[in-house]
Amino acid sequence: MVSMISPIINWLNGFSAFAIVCCAWIFVFLCIYYYRKHKLKIYFNGILLGLAIAFGWTGITLSFLSVVIYGENLPGLSSIISYFSYSTIPFGALAIILVAWDVAGAPYLKKIVIIGFVAFAITYYVILYSTFEYAIVVSTDIPDDQVLDDWIDPTSIFYYFVWLGVIPTAIITAIGFNKFRKLTAGEVKKRSLYLVIATPIVGVSILLDTVIFMEPQVNLLSIPRFLIILGLYLIYRGLVRPPETI
Repeated sequence: MVSMISPIINWLNGFSAFAIVCCAWIFVFLCIYYYRKHKLKIYFNGILLGLAIAFGWTGITLSFLSVVIYGENLPGLSSIISYFSYSTIPFGALAIILVAWDVAGAPYLKKIVIIGFVAFAITYYVILYSTFEYAIVVSTDIPDDQVLDDWIDPTSIFYYFVWLGVIPTAIITAIGFNKFRKLTAGEVKKRSLYLVIATPIVGVSILLDTVIFMEPQVNLLSIPRFLIILGLYLIYRGLVRPPETI
């Protein structure tokens, strides 16, 4: 399947992963700046979110840089890129939930949700690393001068477990941001709308990048990756950027 990808599309897929990493690190440094300036926990949670996204595409970025600099993938890259791609998903999900709670207020069942999430994270890593060899597909059947990529095998149990984690996270986050939007007005409400829009963009784009539903999707991985960058920008506009600078 991946051998059918043209060099231009392959390069674009790799470049888009590199762009995500760069934008995510910019997002992290902005959150650090605002956290040091305002001492608000919401910026710390933004740091966690940015780091999770940055490390999530670091493996593919390393392959992209290796091809650009050396003309081929360095030895050993194919065996490590997926550890970057899937080891940070629980941290990213937790960061999104914490950001939603910072904005809209934590629910009465906060402790139960946290306990449930910790149980999910532990089970996630157990299933991931016990099924890693066949749950994650790495595009090793491509020429040496093309960028490596990876995705989840839809026949593995890990595939369904990722859905089990993504759906509740999206629901909790959407409810929190929408609640905040309804209780506010004016400029604050406008900023909250950015967050409501960013939530499905980031969530759906990550799924389209990590879960391959059909063969042609491999040729279009750059699209959800650029959409993730758009989602980060919307989060920045709605949450991280101070109101007086908008």
